[in-house]
Amino acid sequence: MHVPRSRKAGARLLLCAFLLPALEAGAEPAENVVLAPRGAYEGTLENGAHAFRGIPYGLSPAGDWRWRPPRAAPKHEGVRQALDFGPPCPQSRGARPANEDCLTLNVWTPAVDDNARPVMVWIHGGGFVAGSGDVQGELFAARGVVFVSINYRLGPLGFFGHPALEGPVANFGLLDMVTALEWVRDNISAFGGDPGRVTVFGVSAGGMAVSMLLANDAAQGLFHGAIAQSGYGTWALPRTVNAPAPAPLDMYLNPAQSAELLARQLIDRVSPDAETAEELRALDALALMRAVEGFHLPLVDGATLREEPGILFLAGEQHDVPVMTGGNSFEGMIMPVSGISVEEYVRIWDVDYPAARTLYRDDFDKSPEIGVKRLFGDNRYLLAARTLALGMARKSSPAWLYYLDLPVFGPPYDSPGAPHGYDRRLLFSGADLPDAGQRALAGRLLGYWLDFARNGNPNRKARLQWPEYREDDDRWLVFGIRDEVRRGIARERLDFIEARYRQRIRSAATPAD
Repeated sequence: MHVPRSRKAGARLLLCAFLLPALEAGAEPAENVVLAPRGAYEGTLENGAHAFRGIPYGLSPAGDWRWRPPRAAPKHEGVRQALDFGPPCPQSRGARPANEDCLTLNVWTPAVDDNARPVMVWIHGGGFVAGSGDVQGELFAARGVVFVSINYRLGPLGFFGHPALEGPVANFGLLDMVTALEWVRDNISAFGGDPGRVTVFGVSAGGMAVSMLLANDAAQGLFHGAIAQSGYGTWALPRTVNAPAPAPLDMYLNPAQSAELLARQLIDRVSPDAETAEELRALDALALMRAVEGFHLPLVDGATLREEPGILFLAGEQHDVPVMTGGNSFEGMIMPVSGISVEEYVRIWDVDYPAARTLYRDDFDKSPEIGVKRLFGDNRYLLAARTLALGMARKSSPAWLYYLDLPVFGPPYDSPGAPHGYDRRLLFSGADLPDAGQRALAGRLLGYWLDFARNGNPNRKARLQWPEYREDDDRWLVFGIRDEVRRGIARERLDFIEARYRQRIRSAATPAD
């Protein structure tokens, strides 16, 4: 029987208590059983990695527990099968059947033993309206790390500020992530992982989730490295009545959006007569998700998120852990599904739009749509990455800044630069790409990510050295068919965008800034 060698004899005795009844009955002992503090789990051995899927880390947040902080799943008796992914959380799009009882995680490990391997926790993207932890974690386990993926509540089920709800908490999905990380802290050593060497990482909404965890007080000490890929911590967020004042402006440089007003408008699209907490909790989950237009945004609620992440970063109020962050050269490829049209985005820039057209002349010469998309991507994603890297100068831990830049042709992309999310494709399916140069790039990218998880530093002697980020020299590692360290990536454009960002947040900037 394949079970971990526990450091404590008591744990071994407890495992016997779980399994002895089955043995006495003459049954064959189960393979791939792990005894963790929360109970015993039976997984599978696939492609050289031990996989444990659909492990509940939280109790169901449905019914009366909708829009409440998560409750940690209690210790269970017996051996729980962990063979299949749990259902995804309700979402605005997706093929798999979803369920509000969705707070599960998945673990892949090279071996179930007493080794203390680095742990990588993947937080999926999807605009906070789609996605799940259903990924190929064995790709990372095959390279010597313990890989964890999680589900968390999405859309208005996870991020909602209706005035009828009790308490200040509005980012329930963020607290789900914290609860999952607490499960990792308490249980991952049984799977051969080191709870003192945990790296959180994600792309897009997953990168934004990493940014929020860096700014969330309850996440202190739960992770020891962070990789925010195409996060958007400098984007304007709606605010609840419990958010601090004075508030930053919105993207139009108008007063910030009210989370309560947005919640009422969403409910009006589902059931205009629903007003009380009881009536809201009785609404159909899928109908709530389908009422979302475009992407969904987290909220500044003063409790789980004290302020927009970018503002906290510039004040040095994030967790002091090593950070890798960056973005892609044509992030704006995602704009058509974001819920923001080209026309609306032009209105956002208002009197500054002619200056933006001048800075992005090469793109606008190709087409106005390409120009606006490039501006959108730089504003939403690249500025956020540089702001996080700048903010780490106020901490003792270093930051490394990257830029993925290569044209990608063929469906579904046909992009003049690396499209939004292409780094995820390289990390998870780069070995399957038809182009040899991109396959090699995928291998290098994964190598940097793994070494960061192992050592808190992405560098290794055998590869191009990635310098720590400093504002004075502004050096980025540019990933492409050939990698290079380059100064001042899009500096003039990002400085222009940052000037407007500083104008937007001026009223809310802390004295430390």
